[in-house]
Amino acid sequence: MRILWRLLLALVLLAALVVGGPWLLVQFLTLGRTWTSADEAPARDVVLVMGAATRNGLSPSPYLQARLDLALELWQQGKVKVFIVSGSTSDNEPAVMQEYLIENGVDADDIVQDTDGNDSYSSCIRAGERFGVSALTVVTQSYHVPRTVATCRLVGVDAIGVGDDTRAKDATWRSYQRRELVANMKMVVDVVVQREVGQAGFDSAVQDALARHS
Repeated sequence: MRILWRLLLALVLLAALVVGGPWLLVQFLTLGRTWTSADEAPARDVVLVMGAATRNGLSPSPYLQARLDLALELWQQGKVKVFIVSGSTSDNEPAVMQEYLIENGVDADDIVQDTDGNDSYSSCIRAGERFGVSALTVVTQSYHVPRTVATCRLVGVDAIGVGDDTRAKDATWRSYQRRELVANMKMVVDVVVQREVGQAGFDSAVQDALARHS
């Protein structure tokens, strides 16, 4: 019986380490680097807007629109110059995001589509390796910001984050919050094994856009 209890204790401790370790790493890497208001956030030349579902590939979902509106606030305050809209083409995310930004006054030349941003790790890797960005502001929902900022930092991109906190804290929101615990573990695995994401060579689009502002 004592052996069984020791085995159970060992399993509980292992589970706590597997789940809690990545969570603690994320908290450490994002300490003092995340905000829920554009007013509070410092300026960075580039903003990485993370993709989310669209409405039939034609317009942003409420979650995606909230991300875009927050990025627009940063731009209107002069805190960002160039947008990377990163998402999956399966839902037409980058194109929908670009169109929404243009409709709200952003010059198309200041928007770069990342059409292979299929997850947070891919978006961060591609921002650094494909587009040559060394520092940026990540914009997504507030529950997602810590992991995204941590991921970018772990792959060599100096990131801060601003998270939308305006969506209803309903069952959908809470399910996304819980999912972050598993996603944190996957992030660690991706970084350790250096998962390939199809960078496909250097693209100067972001650097060219920044040069127009110098």
